[in-house]
Amino acid sequence: MFILNIRKGIQKRIALYMLLLLPVMSLFCAVMLTSITSGGKSFGLSSVGGLVGVYAAVITMGLISPTRTDLPVMAETATVMLPLMYSVSKVGCFLAGCCYGFEYDGIFAVEYSGQYAHECPAFPVQAAETISFLLIFLIGVILYTKKMRYAVQVIFITSASAKCMLDFLRASHDGIILSLTQVFCIILAFIGVVWLIVKMKNSGAESSEIISNNL
Repeated sequence: MFILNIRKGIQKRIALYMLLLLPVMSLFCAVMLTSITSGGKSFGLSSVGGLVGVYAAVITMGLISPTRTDLPVMAETATVMLPLMYSVSKVGCFLAGCCYGFEYDGIFAVEYSGQYAHECPAFPVQAAETISFLLIFLIGVILYTKKMRYAVQVIFITSASAKCMLDFLRASHDGIILSLTQVFCIILAFIGVVWLIVKMKNSGAESSEIISNNL
């Protein structure tokens, strides 16, 4: 993210502060959202809370930066990096055994001992999330570096949609239609679609203006 920000013209000092602030804000919001939604009964890490923390850090640094165009640039680079951040975080979940999948005894099934031990093997949903979001990141960063016009919006929508779908594979989803995380993801995907439509309209208006000026 630091490198992407520098390449996009962000001052090194601002890019470094952003790199330091982002994990702190992400961790804080991840813990706080879990605490709030559980009524103070749980203190785990919420992926949606982490997402809120990322953009809170972006807004904070955007307000601090003397260059007003830094905010949208940092928002874009943060969005590009989000799938990688989430992919890495799920490695920890897989090793710890939290957020495990539904009961499953097929290929790649995993069994846990200790705090998260349960009677039956489970589907390795954390590994599935790690692989899925790593692929989203790799494809997304290629599109972004090749300057695909709507790469950032596509990454955002794809990430929210993938998270929503993969949540169906968790054991905690048993007996419910939609989890709170899925509701958040649907809202985020909708925001992403609106963002994409606005971006497309603005791009169309800019293209029309350029053509008119050339004529």
